[in-house]
Amino acid sequence: MSGLKAIARNKDWARLGDSFVNLAYSMAKTKAVGRPVGERVPDRVLSKALEISKTIDVSRMTAGEKGDVVEAILAYAWSNHLISLEEAAETLFVRVAAINFESRSCENEGAARAFSDLLRLAVKRIRDGGLEGGETNEEGN
Repeated sequence: MSGLKAIARNKDWARLGDSFVNLAYSMAKTKAVGRPVGERVPDRVLSKALEISKTIDVSRMTAGEKGDVVEAILAYAWSNHLISLEEAAETLFVRVAAINFESRSCENEGAARAFSDLLRLAVKRIRDGGLEGGETNEEGN
């Protein structure tokens, strides 16, 4: 199994990534709407982001499993200093700033596109950093 796939299937990274994803999105949305917000990003949004990004084969995965993949990859990239929380929030903000928050479907679609951008960035940095080749342990070292 490639290093990226091992990272993507790691439940510990996914649990950490759940918090990372929610905080990064909340930061981006707070900046976009001009007031503090705390958001939970639904698995269906992250699932759509993974499909849009085309970074990993998603056949035969549930929406929850796809969400875990996104969360695991982003947490791993953050933990290994390949992306910062601030950079993640700013990358999301680029698309989030244009979202119509009055419509839940518009927000979900915009958030999915924003997370697909962030996921592509994280995967590129993991691959470019040589961290995909399996020379990492489960803690990412």
